[in-house]
Amino acid sequence: MKATTIFKFIGILFVVIGAIVGIGALAGGFGGAGAPAFFMGVMFLVMFCGIGGFFAVIGFRMESQDKKVMEKGSAYLGKILDHRPDTRVTINGAPAVALVVRYFRRGEICEAVVNTGEADRGKYPLGSTVTIRLYDGKAALEPGSVSDMHIEREEDLLNPDFNPNVNVSSVGIKCPNCGANITVPYGMSRICPYCDSKITVDRNGRLVG
Repeated sequence: MKATTIFKFIGILFVVIGAIVGIGALAGGFGGAGAPAFFMGVMFLVMFCGIGGFFAVIGFRMESQDKKVMEKGSAYLGKILDHRPDTRVTINGAPAVALVVRYFRRGEICEAVVNTGEADRGKYPLGSTVTIRLYDGKAALEPGSVSDMHIEREEDLLNPDFNPNVNVSSVGIKCPNCGANITVPYGMSRICPYCDSKITVDRNGRLVG
């Protein structure tokens, strides 16, 4: 069950319980049960409805935000590079899973952190292909898009030695294994798209190994 559904369910449940018990106690207070029943009713109404309303608002806001991204965002195919804990949301005592997804935008490798609202990492295997949508600096995962589909230059997207957050120049290198011409960022590595060889250059652009 996704975090948005849990928040909404808990919120509505607390509001209903608080309303039923609180109104019942208030009615008892007015009906002759006295001040204790009246104050207990007020307490239930304020506490349970307040807590429930808080959780419900969070759930509906999260759902609304994801819906806006899905409706207005641009879609990109990407690869799951890593998992991160989403400490804002805890499900059954465990933090929800956030995905580090790499994708191409205008030929550049970019990285996005996408919250899943779930705690089961097994649903999101590393290296899987997913479709994400980006809008106004926020990312959302398209439901049911996790697959093992091959995408172009996926070796580069899954290369842990490449840091898309560091802007560096590239140097043209001939692959020592197959002879293909590829570009490798200075001080980093790339996987040859033709023979899967790992090619590393130093900070001066010289081939390493």
